[in-house]
Amino acid sequence: MKGNRADSITKDGHKPSIRNLPLYFRSGAHAPAIVDQTAETSPAPAVLPLEISGFASILICINSCQISLRRKVLMKHDIDRLLAERNLDGLLVMGNGHGSAMRYLTSGGFFEGALLLKKRGDETTLVHGLMERDSAQATGLRLIPRDTHFNHYKLLQEFDGDRLSADAAYLARAMEMAGLRGRIGLYGLTDAGSALALVARVQEMVEAIELVGEYGETVFAQAMETKDNGELAELQHAGELACRVVAEVQEFIQSHCTRNEVVIRADGEALTIGDVKNFTRSRLYTYGMSEDHGHIFAQGRDAGVPHNHGDPAMPLRLGQSIVFDFYPTVESGYYHDMTRTWSLGYATDEVVQAWEQTKEIFDRLMGSLAVGQPTRGYQTMTCDYYESKGHKTTRSHPGTEEGYVHGLGHGIGLEIHEGPRFSHAVGNNTLVQPGHVVTIEPGLYYPSRGFGVRIEDAVAFNEAGELLWLTHYPYDLVIPMR
Repeated sequence: MKGNRADSITKDGHKPSIRNLPLYFRSGAHAPAIVDQTAETSPAPAVLPLEISGFASILICINSCQISLRRKVLMKHDIDRLLAERNLDGLLVMGNGHGSAMRYLTSGGFFEGALLLKKRGDETTLVHGLMERDSAQATGLRLIPRDTHFNHYKLLQEFDGDRLSADAAYLARAMEMAGLRGRIGLYGLTDAGSALALVARVQEMVEAIELVGEYGETVFAQAMETKDNGELAELQHAGELACRVVAEVQEFIQSHCTRNEVVIRADGEALTIGDVKNFTRSRLYTYGMSEDHGHIFAQGRDAGVPHNHGDPAMPLRLGQSIVFDFYPTVESGYYHDMTRTWSLGYATDEVVQAWEQTKEIFDRLMGSLAVGQPTRGYQTMTCDYYESKGHKTTRSHPGTEEGYVHGLGHGIGLEIHEGPRFSHAVGNNTLVQPGHVVTIEPGLYYPSRGFGVRIEDAVAFNEAGELLWLTHYPYDLVIPMR
């Protein structure tokens, strides 16, 4: 049955146009004013928590993005303090790929198999391959050419082809050259089993170093939880580009005709979720963005499972809820994260009701966000509201698959999920702080009834504690079709 339309309107009461609205649009009651902020420094990378749990305290850093000199100074100071608080004498970061710790500590290009080593109170050392020497030079870090000092072929020859012993000797000698002694923290991206074997062999070779690991609130997790103005500029840029793509996806869908409540392509075949995803990726790449984890475009019953990415073969149909959760990165590695719920042509009464309830609690949450407030309080507020409307929640029914089934939000930066967490879990005593960049994403999920809804925006608190809205896109539930 066709139901009511739930459309967003602008603050002056007018319905917005799709075109160009991603940059500056903001609608909805209780929405705090947007603070115009200009960063005084070039965009700075944030260190993402690389998790190698249970190992020595060594930091593994990979890849890079533009880091301002101001950020480097703050980073060195913060890292030394955090190391001291943990009784760590230094750190080692290792691994391949686009590791967030590497991005946080370096500037320049991609570093394959690099090491970052830092003695507490001393500068950071980058051990790099000769093929990446130009990018290494651009970091401004103290450099050790890996192929000159720790030649892999010579190490294999020395240890009769025993790769584990050769790699362990490489780490041990690199730490010695960087002046590391005592308790050293281990971080980075690498296979857990390989790291476990490697750390054990290093400990057999070196008595003066104890490799130790952190779990949960690591040095990097804590350092990256708050962002400076340079990082906020990158996150604002990511939000602008993400909203442009979402606007173009909406226009792409609306450009098609419908037949028998199915969206139809020009060739007469049904427009599928796979078609929409292919278009989304093409526009994303046009703006120089990428997606490390895909995106969610799920319809009907699939929209009722929060992390169902959607069936590529499913035709788009009128009157079914669509959860579009989009979380791309810009070139510097910073993420945006936003979700809109759409229903093409019209929405059923139960979807409208669920959406209106979700929008109401979303507006209340956004109107109450403030520095100094406990993050768990916002999850409690959300559970209180949904339970008052008769829905199960993670608090009233732990493990429920229907109703409100997840936490309220999380931090974003160089990782899609960072601190702080908006959870009522025991031990979550985090307060909202200047520099926090978070998502707020209430939702209701009923796969047994064939629908789900979620609304998500990303917001930030700058260094002055002012709220910045990073997602500028209307919340319209019903998307008109021709």
